[in-house]
Order: sequence, then structure tokens, then C-alpha cells
Amino acid sequence: MPPVETIQLINHCHTDIGYTHDQPVLWDLQRRFIDDGLAVAERDLDRDTRDAFHWTIETTGPLLRWLETASDDQVDRLQRLEAAGRIEVTGMLANIPPLYGPAQTAETLRPVERLREEYGFDIRFAMNCDVNGQNWPVADALLDAGIEGLSMAINEHFGGAPLDRPEVFKWEAPSGRELLTLNGYHYSTGHQLGIGRDVDEFRDKWWPRVEHRLEAVEYPLSKLLVQSYHPFGDNGPAYGEFSSFVRDWNDQQAVEDGELPAIEMATPADWWEHVRSNTDALETYRGDWTDFWNFGSISSAREQAINRENRRRLLTADALEAALGAFGAADHRREPTRRSAPETRDQAWWATHFFDEHTWGSDTSVSVPGGEDAASQWNHKANYAYDGRSLSLMRQRDGLAELARRVRGRATNE
Repeated sequence: MPPVETIQLINHCHTDIGYTHDQPVLWDLQRRFIDDGLAVAERDLDRDTRDAFHWTIETTGPLLRWLETASDDQVDRLQRLEAAGRIEVTGMLANIPPLYGPAQTAETLRPVERLREEYGFDIRFAMNCDVNGQNWPVADALLDAGIEGLSMAINEHFGGAPLDRPEVFKWEAPSGRELLTLNGYHYSTGHQLGIGRDVDEFRDKWWPRVEHRLEAVEYPLSKLLVQSYHPFGDNGPAYGEFSSFVRDWNDQQAVEDGELPAIEMATPADWWEHVRSNTDALETYRGDWTDFWNFGSISSAREQAINRENRRRLLTADALEAALGAFGAADHRREPTRRSAPETRDQAWWATHFFDEHTWGSDTSVSVPGGEDAASQWNHKANYAYDGRSLSLMRQRDGLAELARRVRGRATNE
């Protein structure tokens, strides 16, 4: 194996829809995190050094909400920083478990096309964190959406990592196409190793252990991707102090002499470019990446069953609308009294997606199960399923009613 010459440090917030805060609060915090990432990345925009700050917006859900209220100036700033490679947008709507079926997974990736076309974002890679695995069809869904690489930063709590992580490989999708994939370290690894906190701790205690592990798994690349978040933990803002740590680390003589790897702030695209030039060294695997972590859904069996029906109804509603389109009666052509509001479909899918999102319960659900935090977050979580139920029923009813009207009209004319 080649020696690791560079550690590429990826700073992101780790998106939990809930867990650390009530969901309405979390959505507002995520808006602030993007603004904070812009400010810190702009601070270093005129410097092209390894310690220049980079930020990754790893899920599109918060970005879509941010864009609803962002000023033209804010959008321009994000576009400028993204074009400069200082901020990257990756393609997953949220950190999702394998509860999503193929059609729903494809639905979650629809915003990628919009973000490319309307805002010019170069979204070519995806990050999924915390969840142990993904359904096999997700590989085809990502490829269909123009995603070239997927990094999985799994959490081994109540589960385990397949293969020997960290491992980069080609994941052969059901279609036979291949998706570049990383079975990587936990998404908080940088912080846990002391990166951003203590140069001596990382150098003397943790790097020798990491180096030993890389040798044991015969890691094939000279660059290593390490993710990290703000010391606050999950749902944290940009951590500008990483830059000073990187500068202090790289000032060591051992780094200059090549005895220790350099560290550089980066985005996933920087690391994937290195992978793309070394694909001959990668193994190919095919099949399902089974998840053993997502036990949260069984704690809410009633709502989970409701949400599965929501998905089925939404797919039925789409099929009905396709048939009506063939009759020349697409919803935008019908009178307002015979169709749901234009935003209803997106609202229904949004609610369905975010009930299935990977976070079940607050961080105090086990320690203080009767507390207000646990009760509040569960009510917000369950509400996604019930909102999805109401809106999907309306979408399906409107489609059935219009189709029945069209069929009855034909029979009467005959």
C-alpha cells in the first residue's frame, strides 16, 4: 500500500432532523449553519493554502429550506463559493435509512436536478451518515441522478461495518453499472481523533493507530478522507478553528520531511478526484448493503405502517395523474375546484420522506423518556406521518374523482 501523504478533512454539520433539538428549531438552525458556513468560507477565499476553510452542505433538505428565504446576495455568495470549490453541495436529501423504496429514493433525488439547473451547483457526489447500510437499488438511483460517488460514514451503534473500513470500492448496481463507494470512518472521526483540538494528541496517540489500521486493511490510496463536525456534536455549525489546527499541524518539521501526512481542508469532490485517478486499485462488490442499525422504526410501528401507505397512495396518485394527462386532463389544466393546490404533491412527499428520515427520538429519549424533549420531538416526528396521510389521501381522492368523472362522461356520450 502507498503511504498516506494527505488527510483531507471534511467539515459538515451532520444533519439530524430532530435528536438534538425539536424539529422546527432544527430547521431554523440549519438555515443559520449555511449562513455561518458562507461567512467562514469567505474569510479564507483569497487564500489558496491547505488551511483555507472548506465547508460541505451534505444534505439538500436544509438547503432547499434555506433557499426559500435567502436573499439574492446570499444566493450569489453561495454560488461564488461553490464555484470556487470552497463549499460543496452533496446530493442526499437527508441521512436516510433503507426504509425508502426505489421510487421514493428517486423522488428524494429530484431536487438535485433543480439545484443544478436553477443555481448551477455541480452536484456529483453524495454523503450518507449514521446509517449502517442502504438498499441495493440506491446505487442505480444515484447513478440515474448523475451522482458519481457515495460515501457512507456509518455508526456502528447496534450494528457493524461490512468489509474492512476504511475501504473504497466499486459498488456494482442491479443494472450492472458501477458506483464509486466509500465505506468510511464515522462522521465524527476527526474530532474524536483530536483534530481541531490537540496536535500532540493526534500525532502521538491517534495517528499511529490510524496508520496501523490502514496497513492492516491495505488501504490503496495516498489520500485519506476524514469527516468531522463542530465540537458541539450533531447539528453543529461550521468550525472555523479547524483552519488554525491544520496550519499548526502542517508547520511541524515531520510533516515537511514527509514523516507525517499533511492535513488539508477539503470537500468530498477533492477526495473523489483522487479516487477517480486510482480506480484500478479498487475491488468490485455487488449486492445489498444490509442495515442493522435502523431499529427506530419498530418503536413507531403504527406510524410506520401509516407512512408506508402514504407512499403507496402517492405513487397511485402519480399514476392517476399520468392517466389523466393522456385524457388531456392534467391537474394544471383542470379547474382549481377539481384539483389540489400545486404545492400539495411536494408537501406530501416531504412529510413522507421526513418521517422515514433516520432520526427517531431526542437525545434524551432513553435517559429521560418521560421528559418534554422526548415527548415534543416524538409529536413532531409522528406529525410527518399524519400530514403525509392527509395529503396523500387528498391527492389520491382527487385523481380518482377526476378519472371517474372522465370515464362516466365517455359512457354518457356513447
